[in-house]
Amino acid sequence: MKIAAVQLHIDHKDRAANWDRAEAFMAQAAEQQVDLIVFPEFFIGGPGRKSAVVGGSERFSKLAQRYGMDIVTGTLIERDPDDGKYYNVAYYIDKSGEILLDYRKVHLWAPERKYLTPGNEYKVVKNRFGVVIGLCACWDIIFNEIFRHMCLEQGAQLIIAPAYWTLDDVSDTEMMAKYDRDSEIRLINSLCVARAFENECCVVFCNSAYQSDKDRPQPFGVSAGCSQITVPFRGQVAHCQHDREEMIVADIDVATLTKDAETAYQIRQDWNEGRVFNGPPSKSKL
Repeated sequence: MKIAAVQLHIDHKDRAANWDRAEAFMAQAAEQQVDLIVFPEFFIGGPGRKSAVVGGSERFSKLAQRYGMDIVTGTLIERDPDDGKYYNVAYYIDKSGEILLDYRKVHLWAPERKYLTPGNEYKVVKNRFGVVIGLCACWDIIFNEIFRHMCLEQGAQLIIAPAYWTLDDVSDTEMMAKYDRDSEIRLINSLCVARAFENECCVVFCNSAYQSDKDRPQPFGVSAGCSQITVPFRGQVAHCQHDREEMIVADIDVATLTKDAETAYQIRQDWNEGRVFNGPPSKSKL
């Protein structure tokens, strides 16, 4: 699969401009024969209920058909018409326009808990390439438990994580600066590589950008950037080592990489046979 991740410089004042630029990146991706394009969390207008989207998945379905590629929509803030609550929702949409997978963010970052309701499940789906896909978002990646659940329990081979991860949106910025002002960058880079290796999966982490060739104020902090695609054995195969707007592309054989990782490390087999601490019980009769 040829995968693109767009580190988009979000316009927090002009929602329509974000849609236009997303489509422009899709046009570029189509020229490169990309199979799947991924956008960041909250990229239609930023965080907050004011950025709630109506009909966003339907609009993305039309774009998927127009450009002939699968899309992970970043995340869209949506109000559930049944319970009236707001959720942070990601979609995997096939190039035919069909929604194959939806995900409501489970692990909300502290400020998000004031206006969003967490989801309660992680699902996977097999796409047109026969690859088993899982979705999560931003702070989710800190918890290896969800990767184990999707990869080891449900067979996921590719985990995609849209993000809106900033350098200063932490509980104590002074504490962070005391040790290392780049600690969030180190954290993201470490997590993305570790999750790929320890779960024998490929990972797409797609963050927002802090800067580009146009001035767009970022009211919610300095984005860490660091969008990347990581795989077993190799680690980062595409990486924004900066906070500027950029689209990265990598052509990866997900099925072969995950199969070879299992041959080498047998993590999934150990999990299934009950050899992993705090995993499923052993199936041995001894």
